[in-house]
Amino acid sequence: MVKGKIEAIKAARLERGWSLSELAKQVDVTKETVARIERGRSAYPATAKKVADALGRPVAELFTIL
Repeated sequence: MVKGKIEAIKAARLERGWSLSELAKQVDVTKETVARIERGRSAYPATAKKVADALGRPVAELFTIL
């Protein structure tokens, strides 16, 4: 599992001008999943990779390995 870096994920999303719903759509997860990740909850590595790819950032910049 990996844990989202709260400020980094939100900042990257807002830089793109995306809502939680838009990022969720890009990653193919629910809005609630994106909100949990942004609050620093754990995520599966595959989901973390999809989030990072959608935001154009390295996984290590947005997530911490638990």
